[in-house]
Amino acid sequence: MRVSFKTLGCRLNQAETATMEAQFQAAGYDVTRFGSPCDVVVIHGCTVTQNAEKESARLVRTARNQPGGKPVVVLAGCPAVVQAAHGNTERDGQADLLAPHGLKFSLPAIIHERFSIGDKPPPAPKHVVPRFSTVRARVKVQDGCNCRCAYCVVPAARGSSVSRPFQEIVDEVEALGNAGYREIILTGANLGCYSDGKRRLVDLLKALESVKPVQRIRLSSIEPATDENDVIDFMASSGKLCRHLHIPLQTGDDSLLSLMGRCYTTAEFRRIVEHMAANPGCTGLGTDLIAGLPGESGNSFEATYKFVEDLPFSNLHVFPYSKRPHTRAAAMDGQVASTVRKERATRLIELGRSKKDKFARGLIGRKVSILIENADANGFAAGWTSEYVWAAVPGADLRRNQIVSGIAKCVDNGILIADRVAQLQSRN
Repeated sequence: MRVSFKTLGCRLNQAETATMEAQFQAAGYDVTRFGSPCDVVVIHGCTVTQNAEKESARLVRTARNQPGGKPVVVLAGCPAVVQAAHGNTERDGQADLLAPHGLKFSLPAIIHERFSIGDKPPPAPKHVVPRFSTVRARVKVQDGCNCRCAYCVVPAARGSSVSRPFQEIVDEVEALGNAGYREIILTGANLGCYSDGKRRLVDLLKALESVKPVQRIRLSSIEPATDENDVIDFMASSGKLCRHLHIPLQTGDDSLLSLMGRCYTTAEFRRIVEHMAANPGCTGLGTDLIAGLPGESGNSFEATYKFVEDLPFSNLHVFPYSKRPHTRAAAMDGQVASTVRKERATRLIELGRSKKDKFARGLIGRKVSILIENADANGFAAGWTSEYVWAAVPGADLRRNQIVSGIAKCVDNGILIADRVAQLQSRN
């Protein structure tokens, strides 16, 4: 039996797909490339934006019409939740099975029972060690969100905040380290809200610091006004936490922050950035920005542009506002025209390119560590630095999953070029 997966959206989705793959493998399936002949296709979709939702539906149609037989097509994750909320059935979306979050980790058994594919699988293992196609493993530590921001569909799609048990996460990270992964990315719908009893995200990071096989720990994204200041303080002394944080801003206009239900002001966000700047262990700073939120006037946008321009961001994740069902913003007055949203997003994207280049050039002359992901025909090996900059070093002898250090010397076409210093760690 063969199964293929296609994943859209966030790192949380990617972490969950890896778990689903491991469960299918435990049930006797071979995981094959998406588009190749198989018995089951799982589209792990996204509904954060209208484009992502449309792409999820398109992939379902593609899977149904792929050559080599008629596989069972599953639409899993947030789009399945939203479709069910609308009263849609599998037939409406052309999928054979809708698998919202409560079902997607029981798929082998459900598919056997409903479609009589393969033998009855053994009970799904309570804990599985997923495998990843990249050198960086993603670990889900938390799901859901209690914030209820006006524009965001995540609470409707994923529910309220729930955290995984502390020791379960530590055990999974240790197992992934023993399996050869050198960098672990912690991910969640609202990562900064992680808690298990009195233990918070920073306590989890301190525990993971002692997991010997793992050389790096990276955070996917952490919301303002959660646990970010304690994380910043811990980063200064940590030997493993990557020197990069991604803290979503969304808009740099206080009236819009209030209207959207965000729990901070621009002054409070600035203080977080100043706290990072005063900490020698913190360097890279990414953020999310939404262009054209309901109520965003020309002056509001210019305030956002100026605010972002003034702060030392190293990368910007920008997209135009997308009206989402089951959100307050969808019914608000002051909806911004699509063309204006796209124009504003384009300006912010261009600003992001400039900031990304400036940050990379600011690393010139400094020592950087690079986790090798690939090598090219010119004898260079490349990967991400701790600061989340794509970098290359000479190294025809280097292999994937080695961490090497180098001295950054220049930026070429957006790539940081470094002279190699020493190899730090290689995969067993």
